[in-house]
Amino acid sequence: MRNLKTIIKNITICLVAVVCMVANYTMVADATEVIDGSAVAIIEIESYNVEGGMIEAGKNITVNLTLHNTSNSSNATSIIMTMSNATGSVLPAYGNSNQVYVGTISAGKKKEVSVPLTIGETYMGGAVDLSCQFDYLTSGARMNNVATIAIPVSGGSTLGVKSIDVNTHAIVNGKSLLSCSYINQSSSNITDAKLIIDGNVSSASKEISLDTVYAGKTYTQDFYVTFKEPGNQAINVTLQYTDVDGNLKTTDLGKFEVSVSKESVSEENADSISGVIGIAGKIVALIVLVIAAVSIVTFIKKR
Repeated sequence: MRNLKTIIKNITICLVAVVCMVANYTMVADATEVIDGSAVAIIEIESYNVEGGMIEAGKNITVNLTLHNTSNSSNATSIIMTMSNATGSVLPAYGNSNQVYVGTISAGKKKEVSVPLTIGETYMGGAVDLSCQFDYLTSGARMNNVATIAIPVSGGSTLGVKSIDVNTHAIVNGKSLLSCSYINQSSSNITDAKLIIDGNVSSASKEISLDTVYAGKTYTQDFYVTFKEPGNQAINVTLQYTDVDGNLKTTDLGKFEVSVSKESVSEENADSISGVIGIAGKIVALIVLVIAAVSIVTFIKKR
């Protein structure tokens, strides 16, 4: 009788152990499936770059964000990005709000979003923090998460452009002023920096060398661009150089609209007046010559 009880007890214990093992395996398998499958989408800022040169008080910049959906199975839809700044040093550019409708980012995909911003008039510091909250739908549920980036004063560049200005009016084949202020923020000289002008300009204006930019030095220089045709001309200005690590760096400094005319009204008037004066002078000289000839003939006859 005791042997029978012992056998039943051992069988019961074995059965309980087997049930526990199976249950535990099922729970672990389910958990792994959820993790590996990324059941919900998460939106992250994978990278960013800044257009407009250095960060300065009152300056307009454009931040290009690369957003990434980390899920490999779920889309993120109806994405709204809300931007904020802890110190109030970053504001939406005029005509824009602090919310941007991003739309949909499919599973595992990326999307580029450009945000125009204005640096506050009271800004002082070495970097600007920008927080982006993402609200979206994924797998039938509403989700949100926040990502924050810190934009350095240089915009992430060794050679920082503080300002750039292009005259809005020009004359065909005339010299149009382009002013640029920049600083070398590294401890090494930069010898190959140049401005690349993309547009309907002369071949000599396509690339403008900045000469040697010495370490820690600030420069303000005037250059000239020559347009080949009249009309409303758009040019895009890019800074290109090799940094201290030997990497080729390219910074987009913006697009500029220039109204190019054939020639000024004053020049046309001057040409017309000059022509009239020339003809009038010839007529007067001819009249004087005729009068002189008649006077000479009359004088000879009297004698």
